[in-house]
Amino acid sequence: MTSEGGGAVAFPFMTLCLHIDPISARDFSLMIQTFGMGGALFVVLFMKVQIEERSLLFGCLGSIPGMCLGFAYVDELLDAAQKKMLFVSIWSSFAIALFLLNSQKKRLTYSTIPDFKPWKAVVLTLTGFVGGVFTSFAGSGVDICIFSINTLLFRVSEKTATPTTVVIMGLNSMIGFYCRAIWYGNVPDLAVEYLKVSIPVATTMAPMGSFIGSHFHRQSRKDLTQTSPQDTQRKSSSQMCKLP
Repeated sequence: MTSEGGGAVAFPFMTLCLHIDPISARDFSLMIQTFGMGGALFVVLFMKVQIEERSLLFGCLGSIPGMCLGFAYVDELLDAAQKKMLFVSIWSSFAIALFLLNSQKKRLTYSTIPDFKPWKAVVLTLTGFVGGVFTSFAGSGVDICIFSINTLLFRVSEKTATPTTVVIMGLNSMIGFYCRAIWYGNVPDLAVEYLKVSIPVATTMAPMGSFIGSHFHRQSRKDLTQTSPQDTQRKSSSQMCKLP
């Protein structure tokens, strides 16, 4: 139950394991996220799950132009090896962000960005722009950027940041799919073939994940699986009393 879409798994698997070219992997990631995260987006909005609306607005204001410019200019400047390395760097930054969050056990969090000011809107827009450029060659990236800036800088709770980035990535995937399929019209046939067999899985599993994630947060799961020292001591005492 993270902010990552199917492209975050599809892109490295297709390029590193199946040795498919990054353009086909990128286009497949955008297309499958259009259906998968589009369904998850519907579930989030239909169930009225809380999202950070200002992050959604300003993040998209930056990510959509960044993605379009990335399609036109940045994608052509990078070769396959550079795209793979940049994707690994993006994922590594996300892993570091999660590590920092998990290392702070009792950190103060907010359901929305507190004391919203113009400079925060600028930060969200610039972050969205950078994430949009990443999305233009890797199929994902804006979700990682917005999630990290919300949780680390603005201290927004993961329970709000996660559905927010799901909505952002779903919208960007739809627009990216439209750009590649309609404006450019050069989506590889291989990506389309993979899409045909993946749609049933994405359209069922992604909304289901959003539904489950809205009820079971990772912190609550952690609380359910951990036992306090007092509970352990009480259980040991009761067992000793039962001994003859």
